[in-house]
Amino acid sequence: MLTFLKQARELRSVTFIVCVAGILGGCKVGPNYARPTIPAPPQFRAAQPQTDTASLGDIKWFDLFQDEVLRQLIQQSLDSNYDVQMAAQRIIAAEGQFRATRSGLFPQFGAEAGASRVGLNSPIESTGGIYGTASWEIDLFGKLRRATEAARADLLSDEENRKAVIQTLVSQVAAAYFSLREYDAEIDYVQLSIQTRQESLRLVTSREAGGVASLVDVDQAKTLVQSAQADLSQLERDREQTENYINVLLGRPPGPVMRGRNLVDQNQPPQVPAGLPSALLERRPDLRAAEQRLIAANARVGVAKAAFFPSINLTATGGYQTTDLLGVINRSGFSYTMNGVVDLPIFDAGRRSGNYTTAKAVRDELVLDYQKTINDAFRDVSDALIGYQKNKETTATKTLLAGTLRDQSQLANQRYAGGVTSYLEVLDTERQRLTAERELAQSQRDVLTSLVQLYSALGGGWQ
Repeated sequence: MLTFLKQARELRSVTFIVCVAGILGGCKVGPNYARPTIPAPPQFRAAQPQTDTASLGDIKWFDLFQDEVLRQLIQQSLDSNYDVQMAAQRIIAAEGQFRATRSGLFPQFGAEAGASRVGLNSPIESTGGIYGTASWEIDLFGKLRRATEAARADLLSDEENRKAVIQTLVSQVAAAYFSLREYDAEIDYVQLSIQTRQESLRLVTSREAGGVASLVDVDQAKTLVQSAQADLSQLERDREQTENYINVLLGRPPGPVMRGRNLVDQNQPPQVPAGLPSALLERRPDLRAAEQRLIAANARVGVAKAAFFPSINLTATGGYQTTDLLGVINRSGFSYTMNGVVDLPIFDAGRRSGNYTTAKAVRDELVLDYQKTINDAFRDVSDALIGYQKNKETTATKTLLAGTLRDQSQLANQRYAGGVTSYLEVLDTERQRLTAERELAQSQRDVLTSLVQLYSALGGGWQ
């Protein structure tokens, strides 16, 4: 009876400690997170006035890009790209870390079994038993909850980073594909120019044989052919290297790449609304990832601060114990122990204060990093807007210039064939024409790549 009363008193003591700990466990030391105030401009610089909040960044990538081959390439990259797969593995690792950290909030249960035999100048005593164990750290001041908060933010940051990887990948594949189609266009222009120049060389050679032209004209005609052939080799090199790059993005070995629409047939939206700058914070995954890193750092300040306060650890074991392993003496029955340990920090030579100072400094640095990242994002959008607008203007001008030089080149050849002018005029106009054709193709590519840059800067591509 006395033993039973003693056990009851011990149980009441442990219950009292648990109740008090549960009441105190409602508080969490350390700062609660609040998003830093970021002064956002009313609209992006170079943005066209708009009456609604729609943004190009809200469009899904397969709705923006109408080239079916490009869609297939992007989808293949999302399925097989190594960076995307590694980002997914980082999320799995963060999920495991989050579960491991969160487990500290709950009691831990286990089981033990053991046996021993002791004898020294006395009768040998054998003991054995099977026990259940339980342990629990009472989260009085929120240390474990703050650590869980930080782990959750790390997980969300990795998820946002994966979206940012997808966004970057979509932009890289689209931009590389447009560059590939631009090389195709340039190569077509150069090959056609080589044919024209070879015909011109044959004409000049026959005129020189008839005494109408000079060897200088022949040499100039050869120069035109040879320079175009050199340009063709360089373009073919760049085209194959671009194909290799696209295959790397698709997670494939180097090889040829399918083709779809020409540059001039690529879809461009009639309007490119930028939307509100304040909405960019929620749309761009890199900004959300930066904020989650800040949330994690802020929570770790709470973890470091909670280390200054006491912690309580409760442990309990209970089970069956016997001293009759050899059948000599029969003493067995239920056995249990209950313990409560209070860890009260007194002196640690500055370890806790050093950790707290470090955690605050990391948090404050990430506040600045978050603000800088947002300002950089505003600049990205403004640069992309002005780039897209000016590239379209440049393309319109180069289209007119290329048309004019085509006419001039045709006229110069007619004048030379009629003996009105020297071959030098043909040489100059032909060089200018080919340069204008190539620059037009490059400008058409620049319009499309600047559209991709604007789309990415506005947070599109990961949806």
